[in-house]
Amino acid sequence: MVRWLRRQWLPLATVAISAAVLYLVFWVVIPSGWLTLAPGPAPDVSSLVRPEEGAAGLDSNRGQGRFLLTTVQAWPATPIELWKAAFWDGVELHPRRYLVPVGMADKTYTDWSFAAMAESQMTAAWQAWTFLGHGVTLAAEGGEVFWVSARGPAVGQVRAGDLIVSWTLGQRSSWFVTADEFKREVSEAYAGLSGVGGAGAGVGDAVVPAGPGNLILGLTRDGAPLTVAVRVDGVGLASWPFLGLALGARGLRSEPPIPVVFPPADIGGPSGGLMLALQIVDDFTPGDLTGGQVVAGSGTIGPGGRVGAVGGVTMKVLGASRAGATVFLVPNADYDSARSAISDLGLAVRLIPVSDVGDACESLGAVFLTAGKSPDYNRADLRPPAAEQATWAAVGR
Repeated sequence: MVRWLRRQWLPLATVAISAAVLYLVFWVVIPSGWLTLAPGPAPDVSSLVRPEEGAAGLDSNRGQGRFLLTTVQAWPATPIELWKAAFWDGVELHPRRYLVPVGMADKTYTDWSFAAMAESQMTAAWQAWTFLGHGVTLAAEGGEVFWVSARGPAVGQVRAGDLIVSWTLGQRSSWFVTADEFKREVSEAYAGLSGVGGAGAGVGDAVVPAGPGNLILGLTRDGAPLTVAVRVDGVGLASWPFLGLALGARGLRSEPPIPVVFPPADIGGPSGGLMLALQIVDDFTPGDLTGGQVVAGSGTIGPGGRVGAVGGVTMKVLGASRAGATVFLVPNADYDSARSAISDLGLAVRLIPVSDVGDACESLGAVFLTAGKSPDYNRADLRPPAAEQATWAAVGR
């Protein structure tokens, strides 16, 4: 009898113990280096940005449609996520470095992400207000340094907690306003270098030579002014984050103030800028920009209202569909990925690629005038069928 029990239970016990050991190994190893990404909530954008009561030009007659801001949620991977990633739509397993720079702590990443969202909010308000014909500018105390990469060119020169106030590269100088503008302007200045640097910059006698590849940063450290030089090249400019610095604007504000408020929300990152801007435009424009439909989307926002690429488009499109969206606005750079996701998952979502805020508004008008047509007519580099030429001309495309 004992031998029979051993024959029956020994294989089962061996499998159970092996499974337990394997699970523990995965539980320890995977969370340290892997993340599970999946579609996140898609909140109504009107709950994320609200016009001030009594603001001039406010359209109080809200239509039936709404804008949705799509998100991606992430958490440490476990063995269960391996099955989800293999069999569930929209669930992806990625190395931690896909989302978080190597060497950055989770809390630092969270703080940096929320700072990016704050920049996105103010930039969206600035561009929406500018699109509506109002003169407004952005100003900030400077760029707060959340983290410095040990592999980046700024290591040893810049520290976490520093505040970047100004910068000089070659003959070009500027104050720090947003991280996005800092990246764009410094990259442009580097591309325009002729090989002859400026005269240098400094505080008191501490003059730092400006040299062709020396980025001069005017800092505040522990309340005291400081000037440092960061040697940059193409590799550093192409690194992520830019120059190995996780930056976020401190005290970002508009001048004069824009009559909108941003209620607290547990959402980080810069990719909500497009939808926030469109909500503000809709709030201060007669009629319903959504055409009475549920319009979701994603895209960063920058000067000139330009819409930049985002990550996780496949998951965002799926999240939008699950939330009831019938239209999805996507940056031109992410159009192909979004289109593939819609095709592969069989989603009934109309895709609109956009390049800037004005383009998005025009395209929304066009899509509701041409209901039932192929979504490809919105693609800027594709000529629409002849029957749609009049519609495109009417909306200025």
